Amino acid sequence: MTNQTWPDALSRPEPDRVQLLLIEFWQRLRALPDLLIREEHLLAERNTADLRDLIIEMMLALNGVQWPPATVHLNCYLGASQRAAIEKTLVAPTVNDDSWIGRAVALVVIYRWYAPQLVEKYGLEYPQALEDKTWTQLQREVPAWPLTVTTA
Repeated sequence: MTNQTWPDALSRPEPDRVQLLLIEFWQRLRALPDLLIREEHLLAERNTADLRDLIIEMMLALNGVQWPPATVHLNCYLGASQRAAIEKTLVAPTVNDDSWIGRAVALVVIYRWYAPQLVEKYGLEYPQALEDKTWTQLQREVPAWPLTVTTA
């Protein structure tokens, strides 16, 4: 259902899609350890970029819109603080594991800020079991992965 135009035809987020975003984030993050072990830096960058896209789509959903297809106007659908948070994940200081781990951790922090709000807004289920399983895997397979990450 189109409900607003500015500058794209905007639609409300579909709760099923938002639930999928919450799950897909952890599923995609689970691929990172293998990429790091095999020194697949190009794919590790792509993996973290995909995670960032999921976060952006979550931000848009919290703002009440779906990612507009074929848009070239993403900035106007995100708040300044949202853009600032996500733009910090664009830079990789070097091509090494620390860069991809740092980016992934920053995205986890952002996820943990937005996911509970989405769960509440759309009446969804937080994928806690999947997060716990992924977290255990990351700590086991990525020696530099932090023991805890907080959003405060």
